[in-house]
Parts: sequence; C-alpha cells; structure tokens
Amino acid sequence: FMGIYYDFPASDTSSIAVKFESYSSPTEIEDHMHRHYEFILVTRGACIHRFRDVEVPLIAGDVFIVPPHDNHGYTVTSKTVISNCYFFPERIGQRSDYVTSGTYQQSAISTGLENVKAQWDNLLLTVSLRDADADGPALTTDNLSKQGIIHLAPAQAMDVEHLLHRIEQEHINMQYDSEYMKAAILQMILVIFKRARTNMPQRPVAPPEQKKQLILNSLIFLEQNFASALTVKQIADASSLSESYFRTVFKEVTGLTPLDYLNRIRVVKALEYMQGNGLSISDAAAKAGILDVNYFSRLFKKIIGYSPRYFKKIPAAPQKKQED
Repeated sequence: FMGIYYDFPASDTSSIAVKFESYSSPTEIEDHMHRHYEFILVTRGACIHRFRDVEVPLIAGDVFIVPPHDNHGYTVTSKTVISNCYFFPERIGQRSDYVTSGTYQQSAISTGLENVKAQWDNLLLTVSLRDADADGPALTTDNLSKQGIIHLAPAQAMDVEHLLHRIEQEHINMQYDSEYMKAAILQMILVIFKRARTNMPQRPVAPPEQKKQLILNSLIFLEQNFASALTVKQIADASSLSESYFRTVFKEVTGLTPLDYLNRIRVVKALEYMQGNGLSISDAAAKAGILDVNYFSRLFKKIIGYSPRYFKKIPAAPQKKQED
C-alpha cells in the first residue's frame, strides 16, 4: 500500500500554511499522508479520527501532531470545525540566518541562532504528543494515548485559534519577513502545546504499560456500563483498586479524571444516537446515561462546542462507502 499523498496547501514557497475546515454535513475524509508536518486542532464539534491503526472520537480542544508519511483520515458526522497547520521545520530553521543578517550588524548575534533547526526538532519531539511506549501493545480503550491526543483548556484552544488566524493574515498580506513572523507565531503555538503536555501529571517510575494494565478492567467497565449511574468507587472496584489510588493512576494514564472520561464517552455516544439512530435529544441523553436534559445540554456544549439542538438539523450520516 503506497498511500495517498496530499500536497502542501500553499501555492507559493511558504514553509507554513493554515487551513480552517468547516463541515456542516456528514463528510468522509479519505486516509492520506503528507510530506510535511501537520497539527490539527478541533475547534468546534466532534469527529472520528483514524490514525496509528485505531479510531478515536475527537472533541473541541483536542490537538495532535501528524508527522510526515503517517497515514490518517476522518469521519465527520456532525457540524465540526477543524483547524490545520502545515509546516516544514527544516525550512523554518533556514530563515533565521537571513533575518538576523538583515537586522543585526554584529555577526556574533546570528551565531546564537545557528542551531534553530535543532531547537525546532527538540520542540517537536517534546510536543509530539505521543507516549514513549506508543509502539508497544495498544489497549483498545486507551486509544487517546496511542494517537497522542492532548486536550487543551478552553483558554489555550482560543489562544491557538487566534494565533492560527495571525499566521493566515501574515500569509495573505505578505509583508516584509512574513515567513519569519509566521515561524515565530508557530513556535508560540508549539510552546503552548509543550506547556499543556508538561502540565499533565508526570508518569511515575513504574512502566506506563503496567499502569495501563492496572486500570484496564475499569476502562472496559466504563465502555460497557456508561449508561448506568456510576460512582468513582464502582469504577475503581472494577480494577480492585482503592478509590484514591485509582483516581491518581487513571489520570496518569488517560489525562482525564474518571468522571471526565465517562462524560466524554456519554456525550460522544449521545451524538451517535442523535445522528445515527435519529433519537431526540432527551432520548439520546437518557440512553447515554444522563437523565437531566438541561445538565446534558450544558455538558454537551462544554465538550462538543455546540448545543445538541444544532445536530437535530443535520441529516443522519450515510452508510460508509468502501471506495479506498
């Protein structure tokens, strides 16, 4: 399988380009690859992402990086906005000498930027958003980690979206040294990702795979019983762990609290019930385990970015065609 390659979206010699994709109806984005880096931020809505041999439901605030020659694709079943940034880090590094030579007279200043490419590589490695053991055995219930998803706080996601629009304006206006300005803005974005990842709970000395195995039964329990009224203790009991220790380990492995993880499952399932089964908002919420419709609507909008009423106007997703 050779794979389908998408070209760099900029028609000029840019090393950085951005694209804002808005989907108002069910859409299938074929599996494809790039010869450049790409990071994706879901700014509104939700979709299913195929990457690294697993499918993961993404919600607003989820971000991840796709390296060159890695295959991925999407199934969009609801109103969704996805922000994409494409870039060649090796070209970005080449810009430093040009800018400094035209700005500073002292040659000593430019020597401090000789390792810009190495700095970019280090930054990308840090924010690659992937666990060190990601090539090892994958748990089907731990696909967020396998794909390297980081969930940004709303303020962080808004900052990134604003900076992406700044890159877009620099590209449109093409002012003096716009390429270097775009590189500087992109570096700010990557630092936001780095901070978000750094702020995630640090993994203990025990191997990550061992931690995953500790909560595996609880993850399976959540997938099978999300519609039931659950307490954290009940979820912890599935893995035979104390509630306090379970809370710690669960967040170390998934990046989410047990209840946040459960709510993510419930909201995504409710969206499937509304779109795929045509259920009403209240029926979908109840089937997903949330009986208070007002609470469900608030939770849904917090996680997805839209009120559930938006999705009742969108036709159900068609059957997936086997064209690949």
